[in-house]
Amino acid sequence: MAAATCQAQIGTGSSVTWANVEAGCKFNLEDNATGTTPIQIPTATGTNYSWIKNIVLAVTGAGTTTISNRRVSMATSPATGITLHWKGVAVASYAQAASGNRPASAGSNGATPATYTLMTTTPAVYDSASVASSGTGPNGMMCVIVLGVDYSYAGGPGSAQAVPNIVITYDEA
Repeated sequence: MAAATCQAQIGTGSSVTWANVEAGCKFNLEDNATGTTPIQIPTATGTNYSWIKNIVLAVTGAGTTTISNRRVSMATSPATGITLHWKGVAVASYAQAASGNRPASAGSNGATPATYTLMTTTPAVYDSASVASSGTGPNGMMCVIVLGVDYSYAGGPGSAQAVPNIVITYDEA
């Protein structure tokens, strides 16, 4: 069996374009991985969210295996007042990041948006399906991710705040 070559990619644009996101992603209010429009820190108890980031595990070099159990986690815990949230979504249901599909602000600190799961340092399966690695492009579901900033965040405003690395792992056989 020949293993596939894989890469984490982000989907952007009204007609999705996939691009390498392994060098990092800024959580912002833009439809890209590098924008600088910051998420406002709430002025009272509550949580504000970034625009969605559509992340896939993409096969860039075909293999003769199958990929399954795609998992997501953080490499380290975030600063107090910062949370990451995820959900698995079919690639065919791609939605361009925009203000209209950003989770609504919450009235409590550390709130998890409806339909999302709080991301932790323990890998969680976002797609268990077994998909052949014989074709290139997205393999399995997207992991749609948003960042929450709540009133307890003591860091400053702006686009250069540290966020833990996101780790995508999977099984290949």
